[in-house]
Amino acid sequence: MPYLFNKFNLASHRWPVFSRILAATIGGYALATACSLFISQLLLNVVGKYQAIHIGLMLTFIVYACAAIWVFSVESASKAWLGLIKLTLFFTITTWLLMQFTDVIRS
Repeated sequence: MPYLFNKFNLASHRWPVFSRILAATIGGYALATACSLFISQLLLNVVGKYQAIHIGLMLTFIVYACAAIWVFSVESASKAWLGLIKLTLFFTITTWLLMQFTDVIRS
């Protein structure tokens, strides 16, 4: 392990910044996608199918921007990753539950 610290200089302050950049791009994209699916599924019965998809996609830009800002305002990169993963899992599971519930209503 000391070899890796010397080879890649893992003790440098650059690695947490790089991790936050990855969290903002990859984690923010995953969160925005999960949130878009959740909003679309939530609005599916209220408005039409295509309008629900468009509303979800338009709100995705706001979610992605807020996620990127939030990643750099948290104390550490690990808290940023954990927060993004928790929110993404929450929206994914809730979307799946909404899909199951709306299938029961339609049947």
